[in-house]
Parts: sequence; structure tokens; C-alpha cells
Amino acid sequence: MKDKNLCKMCSVGKVMFLIGSVFVLLISIFSCDLEKAGMFEHPGLLQFGLSADTAGIQGSQELTKAVLPDLTPYLNTNLYKIEILQGEEETVVSSFEHYEDMPDLVELERGNYRVRASMGELKAAAFDAPRFEGVSDFIIKENMTTKLDVTCSLANARVTVAYTDSFKVVYPTYTLGIETSHTTEPFEFVQDEARSGWFQVNAEGEDLKGILTVKPDTGEVKQFTVTIPSVKPKDNVMLTFNSTPNTRPDQGLTVKVTINEEVIDVPVNVFVPDYMLPVNGVNVQLNGFSSGVIQVVKKGVEIQDYSVDITAPGTIGKCLLTITKKEGTPTTYDLANLSEEDRAYLSDIEKLVWDSMSPVGGKRLKKASVSFKKIVEELQKDIPEEGFYLYEYSLTVQDSLKVPHSSGPHILKVKVYPDSAPYLESIGFQNGTTETIMEKATDKDYSVNVKAPNAIDKCLLSVFKDGVQVGEAIDLNNSIPEGITYTKSADGKNATISYKDMIPLLKSGIDTPVEYKYSLVVIDKLPDDPFTSDPMVLQLNITPYIKVYAPRGDIWTNRAKIVMELAHDVKYPVQFEYRDAHSSWMPVSGNPIIEGAKAYISLNGLTQGEEYNIRAIYSDKIKSENSFKTEKAAQLPNSGFEDWYYESGNKDYWRRWYPWSKGDLSTFGWNTVNLKTVGDGWNYQYNSISGTMSTDDRKEGNHAALIRTVGWGKTSVAIGKNSGANHIDVGYLYLGDYNEDTKSPNYGYAFNSRPIAFCFYYKYKAKDDKFLAEIVIQNRSREQVIELGRGSFIGEPIDNYVLKTIDIKYDRVELEPTHIYVVFKSGDRTDKESLLEWPKFANLSDGKYVGSQLYIDEVKLIYPE
Repeated sequence: MKDKNLCKMCSVGKVMFLIGSVFVLLISIFSCDLEKAGMFEHPGLLQFGLSADTAGIQGSQELTKAVLPDLTPYLNTNLYKIEILQGEEETVVSSFEHYEDMPDLVELERGNYRVRASMGELKAAAFDAPRFEGVSDFIIKENMTTKLDVTCSLANARVTVAYTDSFKVVYPTYTLGIETSHTTEPFEFVQDEARSGWFQVNAEGEDLKGILTVKPDTGEVKQFTVTIPSVKPKDNVMLTFNSTPNTRPDQGLTVKVTINEEVIDVPVNVFVPDYMLPVNGVNVQLNGFSSGVIQVVKKGVEIQDYSVDITAPGTIGKCLLTITKKEGTPTTYDLANLSEEDRAYLSDIEKLVWDSMSPVGGKRLKKASVSFKKIVEELQKDIPEEGFYLYEYSLTVQDSLKVPHSSGPHILKVKVYPDSAPYLESIGFQNGTTETIMEKATDKDYSVNVKAPNAIDKCLLSVFKDGVQVGEAIDLNNSIPEGITYTKSADGKNATISYKDMIPLLKSGIDTPVEYKYSLVVIDKLPDDPFTSDPMVLQLNITPYIKVYAPRGDIWTNRAKIVMELAHDVKYPVQFEYRDAHSSWMPVSGNPIIEGAKAYISLNGLTQGEEYNIRAIYSDKIKSENSFKTEKAAQLPNSGFEDWYYESGNKDYWRRWYPWSKGDLSTFGWNTVNLKTVGDGWNYQYNSISGTMSTDDRKEGNHAALIRTVGWGKTSVAIGKNSGANHIDVGYLYLGDYNEDTKSPNYGYAFNSRPIAFCFYYKYKAKDDKFLAEIVIQNRSREQVIELGRGSFIGEPIDNYVLKTIDIKYDRVELEPTHIYVVFKSGDRTDKESLLEWPKFANLSDGKYVGSQLYIDEVKLIYPE
């Protein structure tokens, strides 16, 4: 017994030992687990999914060999680097070099985090360096799993540069640098660089600055700047530089900026350091006078605003004004470098008004003006009793470059006459200034007014052609040349000479200008010593008449007729050229057709709604430019007849339908005569019914138009036969307004395009009846309606929808379209025998009188391709 109990005690001890050992082992294992995960007091889990998207990234479009690099590797998400960040400093708390190394569940302390997945190094600017990136914020909660999916997409912008052949002709040497907010120096595209540059840009978008450095054939290095607006990550930018040959490079340079296939007009700005300025850097503009031509001043005569505008791209270095009074000693002042004494003298005594050109804060002016008006007004206070006084103001301007450029001298000559001297006043022109006008001009009105206190003795007109005098001077008192009007007052002290009717008679050469000069001198009747005026000279440069234009009636959506018109028959070669806003001049293919003084050609393959510049070059010597805009391939509103609304009455027994959305003007255009057949809203359909309504029996979309011949009338009755209707009218669907007075359509919808056809789907149910479909294009600009084109179709019954196309024949193309109308009529029968349905006796709910029924859907205008 004792041994048995002892055995039991040993067994219990063994069991207790085993249990204790297991417990210690469990504690040890649990302690190891705590040590393994133990840095997190409040852990949670992140379950992270990653994808990449290369869709919507634009490739290069034109004028470059560059192509979008293969982005297939960027779809392999296993290669992406994963970083888990925390805090404003974005401290990396966990990272994985590749997504494939990342565990399915990542344990993190509870809190706010950001994850960034990326592939490709982030560089401010580099070639062949696309970077894909995806960033997302997330929250880890204790003992919870956060599921997060991130899609990576392109994180930088791509820029490709191209140059047209025309550009390369003008600029054989060129480079382009591009700056962003992330670059420390311009990223350079060397000449003929075909690779794309990849740029880091701000997420909200930023402007990029391009600096184009070129060296034209003249050897002068120039720089131009272009701003590329609001570039965002993932944008594809194309810069295409172009220059029109045979023009000044800085005037002919253009750039087309395309961002994701959208073209943006961006100006090109000249960036020229002083030492790179062109040779003729100083420009002086004379206002109110011509250099060296005498300006006559008398007491009481209104003084012109004689002034000079100066522009010096290299800034104004010197502005030398030399004043000579009454043939006295000349005195010279430098308006750009005046002493205080000279400044006070010129301002207070001479009454000169000018912009201060002296350096201010170390900087000189690039622009300035000098006005002589007050000086000349002061001269009126010193009028000679006989003879005259002569004043000269000579201006020479020099820029501030190391090798300076000069302009001038430009001379204002002023003669002050006594009161008794004859005075000649020019109207419409400046004395001695060349007026360049085109042959056949009829809008020029040049004339001279003469005032001679001692009366006019002789009014001598001398005519010169290309510098050679034509005959002797003519006294207009004795003979008046063709086209000139000479009118003299009864006392002989005043006269007017008008050249208006003469201007259209002047001829140029066939392809060269001709210069005409009309010099007028007046001698008065002063007995002892007659006074002879200074010449009043009208100088005309008559250029050959050449006009290029596209007749409005011959402008379509994809083509236009271009006409060149001369003053004489066409004898020499004619070259037509055209361009749009983004290209250089291109020849129009084909040979022009010559008809007398006109040549014309067809320009095909144009883009609808685009503006084009055109020019005609005749005999390689003269040319004319113009522009036109192609028509748009416009469509009609609500052409699928999806938009309707109705008014109803008497428990919805009748409905007055309108073929547009209520309150939406964009759907308005089509109309009906429902206001007539519904009347004032009588009780039932058999006396109030819409001839035209919406139907869901359509070809496409949700609705179509149902046009019906209907019986109606206030006293119509439901008697179970066709004789109960007061009136029967065909249904109308048309473009235009409803005439309340005549109860009929007013056709016409404002429209300025010309389709060549129109089509629609239809089906037709009728009894010995035919429907009408018609389209008419009109011009209403001359207070009359002129039909330009028409197309029509008379249709017969058919059970299923079919497509019908109707061609438009144009009989008039010289006028532009201003209006269009389309009309559908359900038939032409309005007798009671034509009805297909009438109400049963006493049917007060849906009983109605209905005849032919025309279903119309999907009206479309067709334009030339």
C-alpha cells in the first residue's frame, strides 16, 4: 500500500514537472515573439497593392525623328522602389528596393503615413529619363489592417524640339535652352537634337522658358525667348520653330507650341544684348513734316504737331540738335547729355519739349520724343513785314553701343512769311512726303487751299513722272488738266485745287511702280514785287494694281477659289501661295486659269473653320496678300430629335408638343404648326391635336419626330366616322418661326455654312399620299431673300426606317449663306378620305383624326471631304 501511494506521488510529480516545463517553454516562445515584433506598442498592418498606367501619354506628332521611348518596362511593378514616409520631414521608416521584395503585410506603429512608389531617377532635366511615381497618404490603426492600392503614372513632362526647313534656311546655326523652377542653368538642346528632354515640373503646373540662340547668314548672333505656359507632369510639349525666307529674321520667326495635341499661340520675344544689335539700330520717325521740306508759317495759321519719335534698341547715346535762326550761326545741343544751363535755356527760352535722355540711375532711354510745336508757335510772334525768315532744326541721333550707329540728320525747315504773302495749305497729305497708293485708288482726297491777300495772278502746276517734267508748267487760270478741279473765289484771293478725280487716272507700270509729282506755286498780284510762294508738292508713288482675294461665295469647308485681279490683262507668270497660322508659305498646286485681267486657282484640302493667309506674286515683282476663313461644317440643333417638351390639358387628353427643351436655347431651331391644330386647348384629341410630336419609335437614340396629317377643330365630334373633323391639316417640322397672324410657318434659321447634301432616316405610313423633304440655302444680307441652293425629295410609304440622302444644287455661289431652312411635310392630301384613323363614337379619351404619318430621325448635313 505504501509502495502504491509512493508510485502515485511519483506519477503526480512527473506530471507537475511536465506541466511546469511546458509552461516555461511557452513563456520562452512568447518572449521570443515579443522580442521579434516588440518595437511596436500599438501595431497595425498595411496591405499594399501597386499598379502602373502608361495610357494617355502622347507621342511626338510631326517634324521630328524623336519617338516616345518604350514604356513597357514601367508596367512591371515588381521593379518599383517602395518608401514608407512619416512626418513633415518625410522620414523613411521602411523601404524596399523593389516591390517584389515587399511582404504581403507590413507591420507599422499606429499613425499617419505616406507611401511613395517610383521607378526612374528624379532629375531636374535630362534626356531619356521618364520617371513614374505614385504617392498616397494612409492611416494605420491599432490591431487593424489598412488596404491601400496605388497607381503610378508619369511624373515629369516631355519636351521635343523641331525646326522646319524654312527655319534652317534663315538660321543655319541654332541651339535651344530651357529653364524651369528646378533647373540651375538652361538645359540645352544642341543643333539637330532629336531626343526628348524630360523635365521635373510642379504638380500644379509651371511656365517653362525657352531661349533660342541663332546665327543667321548675316553672321549676327541673336537670341529669342518663348514662354511655354502651364506645363504639368505627364504633358507632352512640342516646339516647332519656323521662319519665312526672304524676310528679316526677327520678323519672320514663329514658334508653334503644342501641348498634348492642343496648339497654343505663343509670341516670340527678341532677347538681344547691346553688342548683338543689327547695324541699323536707330529708328527716327518724323511726324507732321518731311526732312528738308519747307513748312510755311504765317500769323494766325494753325501749327502742325511737328515732332520726332526716337527708338534706339541699344539706348540713346547722343541726340544732337542743331538750331539755325534766320541764316545765323548754328548752335548744337546734345539733348542726351545737357548741362543744367542748356536744359533751362532750351526749355524756357526756345520752348522745346523733349523727353529727358540723360542717364538716370545709370540707365539711358531706349525711346524718346522731341516736339517742335511750341517752338514754331513762338515763331508766329515774329512776323516779317516783307521777305521771310528761315529757321532750321537739324536732329542726329546716335546709340550708345561701342561701335555706335547714327540716324540723320533729320531737318525741320520753317519759313515765316509776312501777312501779305500767299499761303498754301495741304489737305490730306504732307508737303513733299511720298504717298504710296495702289493704281485705281478711288478713296484718296488730296487738295490744296490757297489764300493770297493780294489776289492770285498765276497758279502754276508742274507735273513730273519718274523725275522727268511732263511739258511746261500749266497756269490753272488758263488750262486745267483732266481730273483736277480748280475753283477760285470771285475776288481772286482764295482758291482750291482738288486732285481727287485725278488719282484713279494715274497708271503704274505693268509690274513696277511709277512716281508722280505735282508741284504747285502761286504768284500774287503785288504790283512792284510779286510774291512767289514755296512749292506745295504732292508726291505719289503709284504701285501696280494687284488684288488677291477669295470670293466669299467660293469659300467652302475644305476648299476655296483664289483670285488675282490686275488693272490690265495678265501677261506674266502668276504664283499663288498660302499658309495657316502654324506653317510657312506653301505654293498652291496646279496651274492658274487666266481670264483677261484675272487669274484664279482652286485651293483644296483645307481644314474647316481655319483662317488662311493667301498671296499672289505676279512677274516675281509685285504681290498682294489677304486672308479668309473656311466655313465650319456646322450641324443643326436637336438633329436627333431627342429634346422635346409639351403642355397638356383636360386630364392630359391633349398635348401641345414643342421640338426643343424648355428654357434651353441651344436646342431651339425646329418648329411646328401645333399652335394652330391644338388651338386654344379644346377638350379632346379629336379637336385639339399636335400634328408633330415626339415618338420612341426611332432609328437611334431615345426619340424621333412623328409628323402627322391631323383632323381638328373646336366643334369636331367623335361620331365613329371620318366626317366629324372640322379641319384637316398636314403636319410640319421645319426650321423657322411660327407666324401667329397667318397661322403658317416662317421658314429660315441663321446659318453661314454651305452643305452639299443632307440625309435623314424615315419611314412613312400613308393612304395615296406622298411626303415632302426639302432644304434651301439663302442669302438675306441685301434686304431681300436670294436663294443660293436647294434640294428636295418626295417620298412614298415604306414600313421600316431607311436612310435618304438629298443633294443640294447651288445656282448662286457669289453670295455668302446667311440662312437655311429644312422642312418636312407629312403629305399633300387634306381631304377626309385621306384619313387613316378616326375616333370611335363618343371616344373622349384617345379618339383622334389621323392621316399620313411620317417618322423622321437623325438629320445630318453633309459637307465636302
